Parts: sequence; structure tokens; C-alpha cells
Amino acid sequence: MKIIFSNAIKHNQDHFDFIANKSNRYVHGSKYMYSDEDYLQIIRKSIPNRLEAADYKDLPLTKEETLAFNKALEEQIEYWLSLRVHIPIKEGTDTVTYKGETIELDIRPIDINDNDKALRDLLRLHDIIKECLTEEKPLYLSVYEEK
Repeated sequence: MKIIFSNAIKHNQDHFDFIANKSNRYVHGSKYMYSDEDYLQIIRKSIPNRLEAADYKDLPLTKEETLAFNKALEEQIEYWLSLRVHIPIKEGTDTVTYKGETIELDIRPIDINDNDKALRDLLRLHDIIKECLTEEKPLYLSVYEEK
């Protein structure tokens, strides 16, 4: 199963056309970072009704659904942040900001904070959600079987 969150309709155009527009942003599951199954757990926790229908693309979530999903997402982010070991800035880190705090994520393949790549994806999704809420536009969800 493939899960994609985006700030714009993605599936009515070629992927390269979508990413050519710098304002279009999306996050999807990956076996190397935050998996589709992991996203499914957050969806089940926050907006389970969106899993009743299978195989849809670019379904706009309501503001209430987006807020509920964002709350569950923030809980996951904060849980993982609480488990992290602080590391000094060094080569291989990616600096992000979450709730006013600068965080250095270590995205090298093997290091102390193994969840940092996944955490980076969650923080990207959090930024997309904030943008959608601020600009009063929908967050789009796609859940479908890859062919």
C-alpha cells in the first residue's frame, strides 16, 4: 500500500511536472525512513474513517481531519524527540526547527539516533500541514495499492 500526503493535487499530472513547481510539497512512506505502515498507524489513530474506502488519490481532508491528524503526528514527533541523544553539529546532520527549537538530525545510515531519517519525514509533513492550515487549503491524502 502506498500513502502520500501533499499540499496540492498530485496525481492529475506527471510527477516531474508536480515537483517542478517549487510550491508543491509531498511526503510518502519509504522502507528506509517512515514507512507506509507507520503512517497507517497515525491515520488509524486520528482519522480512521479515511481508511474505510481503499484506493483513492488526492482526497482533500477537512480542516477538522487535518487538525486531528496533526495532533497524532505531533504526539509521535514528541515521543521520538524524547528518545533522542543530543549530538553536536557535525557532518551528516540536517538542521530542522520544530516549535521554535532547532534540532540537528543525524541522517547518516548508522548512528546514535536511528529514527532521525523518519523523524525528518514527520517534520516535513508537519510543515506541510502547518502551511495548509495557515493558507486555509486542504491537505491531500492518497492511499492506494501500487501496481
